[in-house]
Amino acid sequence: MSRREKAQVRRQQLIDAALHQFAEKGFDGASIRDIAHAAGVTEALVYHYFRNKEHLFEEMLKARSFAPVLRRVLDEAGDEASPAQVLHRVLQEFLDMMYDNASMARMFIIEFMRNPVCTKYFRAMLEDNTANLTHYLQRQQQRGVLRADIDAESVAGMLLGMAFALFFAWGQSAEREWQQRCEKFLKHSIPMILEGLWSPAARDAIFNECST
Repeated sequence: MSRREKAQVRRQQLIDAALHQFAEKGFDGASIRDIAHAAGVTEALVYHYFRNKEHLFEEMLKARSFAPVLRRVLDEAGDEASPAQVLHRVLQEFLDMMYDNASMARMFIIEFMRNPVCTKYFRAMLEDNTANLTHYLQRQQQRGVLRADIDAESVAGMLLGMAFALFFAWGQSAEREWQQRCEKFLKHSIPMILEGLWSPAARDAIFNECST
C-alpha cells in the first residue's frame, strides 16, 4: 500500500470514529480527544488531517452525502426513462442510505434544531439534493412529460421530505419491517404523486399504452 493509500485509509478511520462519537455524544459533547481515543491515535494526528472539529464534522457529512448518489442515479437514468422508474429508484436509494447510516441520521434529528453547526450543514445538504432533483423534474417539464404549471422545487422537496418522514417514524425498525414499509411507501406514493403531475399529452400516452 502506498503512502497516499495509507493516508486515505487513516483519514477514513478518523471519519468513522468521528461518526460514532458524534452520534453518541452530539456535536458539542464529542471532542477531538474522544475521537482520537476511539480511533487509537493521538490528537495531533487528527489535527494533521482536519483543521478542527467542525472541519472533521463537515468532511464526515461529505463522505456520507446523498448528493453524489442522486447525481449518479439521474445520470444513469437519463431524461428518456420513465419518471415513475427514476423517482422510485431515487427514493429507494435515499431510504437505503438513511437506514444504512442510521447513526448519523439520528444524530441530525437530535441536533438539527439545537445546534447551529448541524443546522447549517443539514440545510446545505438538503438544498443540494433538492436542487438536483428539481433540475430533473424541470427537464421533464421541458420535454412535455410533466405539467408546466407545477413548481418543480416544491415537488422535489415534498418527495425527499416524505422519505425522510418515513425514516423518522420507522428508521429504527428491524431490517425486514423497514423493507416492507419502504416497499409499501414506494408502491403507493409515487403513482399518487405522479397522477397529479403528468401533462395531458403524457397522460393520454399512458392511457393509450395501457389500452393496447
